[in-house]
Amino acid sequence: MLKNRIIRFISILTCAAVVLFSFVACAQSGAPEYDVSAPKLAVSTEKLETELAAFLDECADRTTFQNGEKQAAEYLRARLTEFGHEPELQSFTVEENGVAGLTSQNVVARYLAADRDDDTPNVILGAYYDNRYSQSYTDAKAFRSEAALAGGTSVATLLSIAEYLTAQRPELSFDVTLVFFGASYIYSDGAQAFWDSGMTAEERKNTVLMAEMQRLGVDHVYAYTDERPTAREKFFDDVARANGLDVYKLTQKTPYITGATAYEGLPFYRWAHNGVFGTFVDEGIPTLNLVGANWETMDLTDAESADNKNIAYTENDDLETLKEYHPDHALKMATAATLVIRALESPEFIEVMQSDRDNFPHTGLLTEMWVWYMIALGVTLVVAATLILVYGRLVKKYPIVAPQPRRMKMAVFGMDYEDRDSADIFIDIKSSVGEDIFPGVPNNDNALDGIFPPITPTDSGGDNNKTPSDESDARSDNDDDIFDGKQ
Repeated sequence: MLKNRIIRFISILTCAAVVLFSFVACAQSGAPEYDVSAPKLAVSTEKLETELAAFLDECADRTTFQNGEKQAAEYLRARLTEFGHEPELQSFTVEENGVAGLTSQNVVARYLAADRDDDTPNVILGAYYDNRYSQSYTDAKAFRSEAALAGGTSVATLLSIAEYLTAQRPELSFDVTLVFFGASYIYSDGAQAFWDSGMTAEERKNTVLMAEMQRLGVDHVYAYTDERPTAREKFFDDVARANGLDVYKLTQKTPYITGATAYEGLPFYRWAHNGVFGTFVDEGIPTLNLVGANWETMDLTDAESADNKNIAYTENDDLETLKEYHPDHALKMATAATLVIRALESPEFIEVMQSDRDNFPHTGLLTEMWVWYMIALGVTLVVAATLILVYGRLVKKYPIVAPQPRRMKMAVFGMDYEDRDSADIFIDIKSSVGEDIFPGVPNNDNALDGIFPPITPTDSGGDNNKTPSDESDARSDNDDDIFDGKQ
């Protein structure tokens, strides 16, 4: 009985845990709820394939802080110039892992509004272009790959947007700043340097969005804006819907990593927080992270695909493997490029972005550990009180009665039971030898044979013809005499 009640109690707790887990880890799919079979792409997949192959062919080694990175920056400046932009290289020097004097460069191009002033809004579109083909400095890790996915696809996507702007010349009421970040394959050195010295005070004040493209080409394209509600999240979702774009949203399946502070005001970390855009979050700039991944599985890791292992940041990150694992990678790149282009062309774009900038949530208090200690204590107390109530209810409904040990005693020939205890079990061994003292128990006939020998006539001179019943009557008469004497 006790074991069954314990099992019931554990089962109830297990069911409660499963229900809670279903709300966290088994959330709804992040897939779009509209038709994506015929997307209205703004750029062709063939052009993106060509752009990616050419970039990787010319710039396979783009090792951070080394000559390969500088040559890649020159390649990007040349391509932007071909498109009709007037790009510039912004050099900077940083210290990384205790190594000082490391030099890199950002490549920057601007598509300016026709009618502008000092208050013209600014939008930043960015992607990092460097890799770690070889060692950046002593003891730095080298991946020995051309980084086709982790960098190459994003660069080609941003180049296609840059070409679209100068070829189609959309009339925008805001500036668009295109930035290819150097020294950002591992850390965000390029992004931080751009904010600190690559932008004017007016540009920092007027920037209403920073959109980053990274790791495009794998299973899904995710559009991530913020952990907190934003107007731009619905805006980008509406743009994707209007153009039939296969753009995913984040769900609770992308795990929270507690104990790690990602950015200002966020006391936790998620895989979607990876990227140079975090530098701008810390500065109060609304962001959009267009990132390739597959966070729809229960793997709970930063997975690129449900069917293939990750290739980003490995020696297998080359164009050949990318094509083998993700044959439709160009479609994913075109999806991201189209989302950005159509959003820029939307009449509501700047109003929505400006609103999010004006109402940017400042939640720095959430990074104070004492606040989370208090929250954890409160949650613990609530859970403990709930468990106590549930336990009390179960005990009341299913009372637990502990089994009591019981002693077995033999009552021989009518022995008085004056010392009887509630925990005693008496077996009355009667005078009739051979009588079944355990009725109903098979093979119990003559169970006392050999223990109590049968009564036989004696040679003591008495009446040898007395029967057992006569003996019993005599004992009864003697007992009466004894009690008469006591009285």
